[in-house]
Amino acid sequence: MNNPFHNTLSTAQNGHFMKRIIALAGITLLASCITITPGRYSTLVDNQQALKKYAGSQARVTAMLTPVNYSGSCRLVTGKILGPDGMSIAQYVQRAFNDELKTANIYSDSGVSFVGSLTEINFSSGHGGILASGWWDLSLSLNSGNGKSIKVANRYEFESSLDRHVACDRTARALTPAVQDLINKAVTDPQFGNLLR
Repeated sequence: MNNPFHNTLSTAQNGHFMKRIIALAGITLLASCITITPGRYSTLVDNQQALKKYAGSQARVTAMLTPVNYSGSCRLVTGKILGPDGMSIAQYVQRAFNDELKTANIYSDSGVSFVGSLTEINFSSGHGGILASGWWDLSLSLNSGNGKSIKVANRYEFESSLDRHVACDRTARALTPAVQDLINKAVTDPQFGNLLR
């Protein structure tokens, strides 16, 4: 025999369960739309020192390609890591490189054109172990209008966190020094001067 009280309770429990499912789905959807970005780029003293030897040269990065897939997803539902001001990672690296050239008085619209290609963009927010450490792996191919080219790669490591929100924030913040180091690898490469001729 059906118990009306039991049926009412069961219906209420099912309704409560469905509300929780819908709320969880909404939170997941909202979190997946969150964009986590680093601060704006700041030039590195070491890069400026390295570029001093090329005083009088003129160049600019006219494009930065991304032939690799980059999802930007950090810790599944925490958000996506992109560049500031709505930029992609490639646009961020291009602007950063040009900022370094401008600060060194090498940037010129009429100078040698560089076309860059980010052949690797990977990161880990460090979700493993008590001592969580994250990293950015960036690889760059830089092609000059004079036909010369160089390839550089860099791994930048940083202290992460077991808390996913803190970890993803630190991962985004680590992009700036990771790009600074990548550019340093390029401008200190023995063949970099050949790109400017």
